[in-house]
Amino acid sequence: MNPALTDLARDPWLLPQLDALIGANMPAFMSWESPGNWRWHGMYDRYPAHQLCLVDGDGRLVAAANGLPVRWDGTASSLPSGSDEVLVEAVDHGPPARPEALCMLSVSVDPVHRAAGHAERLLTEARRLAAEDGPRGVIIPVRPTRKPRYPLIPIETYAAWSGPDGRCFDPWLRTHLDLGARQLGIAAASLVIRQPVERWEAELGHPLPGPGDHVLPGGLVPLRVGEDGHGTYTEPNVWVHHTAAPRS
Repeated sequence: MNPALTDLARDPWLLPQLDALIGANMPAFMSWESPGNWRWHGMYDRYPAHQLCLVDGDGRLVAAANGLPVRWDGTASSLPSGSDEVLVEAVDHGPPARPEALCMLSVSVDPVHRAAGHAERLLTEARRLAAEDGPRGVIIPVRPTRKPRYPLIPIETYAAWSGPDGRCFDPWLRTHLDLGARQLGIAAASLVIRQPVERWEAELGHPLPGPGDHVLPGGLVPLRVGEDGHGTYTEPNVWVHHTAAPRS
């Protein structure tokens, strides 16, 4: 059965399932405190109609996309610094008087239901919404799914890799490009998580006895431990742009 499309405005009871789905698709540290993560539920409260959900016949959430309307003049130079900045602006200051684009911050699919076209369906729906709420289309700070295997490779280099067939090497970036999106640039500090070394050590299960860059399982880049006893994870993303769907 094709899952039904809904959103949190229509079905707020899905919120616990939505949190669980996102958590299951990310390393645990990705939910720790950052300027954007502090405001994630504020996005649900202010923009419930932009939290898209696919639900099966038994009421189980199989995929979801989280977004909100933003100002954007269409140029790469005017893009936000990343998801932290988008959430701070949108939650603290509310929706723009004249939204120009939609920013999708997360697309999550239940592992059991992957490769079924659900992510593509949600992206298509986001493009349709953009025709109404953001005529410049959809911008997304993409978290490349295979990048954690190559944490020492600069994100700019990684995003340019291609496979033997000439298509983008990264599966998630490739999905966007195959749907007609274009890469706009790099969000070098999309999400920044700074925590005491002790918390990182508890997460990793081994000591971090000195400053420097340490490989972080699930991280796109290494964890940088400083002399001050704190470790900072600065996640880069890749900005992509989907045009709005033609108005029907």
